[in-house]
Amino acid sequence: MPKINKETMKVFRNGVSVYKYQNKQTYFCRFYVGRNNKQYSKSGRFEKSTKTKNINEAIKIANNYYREWFTTNHSSTIQHRSFDIEIAQPWLRYRVIKYKNKTHLKNNEQGERDRAKWENFLKPYFDDVDYKDFELVETIINDQILSDLKDDGKSGNTINKYMSVLNQMFKRAKDRDIIDVIPDTPTELVMNTPRHPYSNQELNLINRKCDEENLKKEDKFYLELKDYFNLCRSGGFRPGLEVLNIKKKDFQYLTDAKNPKLKVLEFTVYNTKTKPTHKVTCNPFFTDKIFPEILERNSIKDDDYLLFPNEKNRNNLKNKVGKIFTRLSKELGLYYFKDGGTRPIYSIRHTYATELYKKGVTIQDIATSMNTSERMIMSVYLGLSDQTLVERHKRVYGNIKIIK
Repeated sequence: MPKINKETMKVFRNGVSVYKYQNKQTYFCRFYVGRNNKQYSKSGRFEKSTKTKNINEAIKIANNYYREWFTTNHSSTIQHRSFDIEIAQPWLRYRVIKYKNKTHLKNNEQGERDRAKWENFLKPYFDDVDYKDFELVETIINDQILSDLKDDGKSGNTINKYMSVLNQMFKRAKDRDIIDVIPDTPTELVMNTPRHPYSNQELNLINRKCDEENLKKEDKFYLELKDYFNLCRSGGFRPGLEVLNIKKKDFQYLTDAKNPKLKVLEFTVYNTKTKPTHKVTCNPFFTDKIFPEILERNSIKDDDYLLFPNEKNRNNLKNKVGKIFTRLSKELGLYYFKDGGTRPIYSIRHTYATELYKKGVTIQDIATSMNTSERMIMSVYLGLSDQTLVERHKRVYGNIKIIK
């Protein structure tokens, strides 16, 4: 069987690959069509020669093949390629078999430890995700998974073990031509770098970017996206399904007996990371200025989702909004921090903690508000950033007279 000349391989976001074989002069193309299409290879790929030596013509022809196939075979178009079935499970079976006969107990259980990492933590991130969407997969790994592992207080060494599981899965899949490219995973530097917050001014820039996208594309989605970002920053929510699954009926206004004019907006969040329900109260600016606009924009019933009410697949929506936030942040030059770290959508939660700390709110109240522990607030959300050190300095030395 002829081998592909890897130097000629080009892979595009729609999953189309264009390449030459070592013994051929013309370009070939291929893309995934599903394993139920038996007229193609067992791997489920459409493959055909473009009959041209020109790379630009080959790309154009390949994309035409892609459009024609999925137009003609619309009824059998795949929804997504299952990472769990096609990549994870074959690798896990191989790992369990490889290690089960090892004499040393620690080595003997390695396969089962890998399975536990996948099933207990990693698998949900790839539900409803097409593993051929390399950009999305990289965003999930570098933003969502890395942020959640850090949020759990995992060390860089432990995070590396989870990333190693994913890397080995991808490597085995590539060796078997299931995928063409191995997605990038975080480096040791990034794993050990604290997650940094955005400033409120920077988040305002991202909001304005959403307004610009809305005007340019005439797409209401970007206004709803801005609502989502603002809700996340208003109450220290964990970005993702905790926020996206909030329904209209999940909010109420609380009254203060001592100050009846004070309006306190409260949300009940269900199935959080740490407990079944959690009560969140929101920033007064959001309560007075932004929330009424959300209710006015979306004419919804009590059982409808508060945000993006017309989007049914909330897992897909979670991945989509995280991916767009990263793109907008990169376009504004905000995503990469000076020490090599990154600032995905989860960094909004760090912004919330930092802003409360600057205002003198106690660590206990910050932790309770954010549905986490005081230890996590200090070690993960505040850490020893420059701003944290400055605020601590002012608290410690603010009232001490300087000796001249």
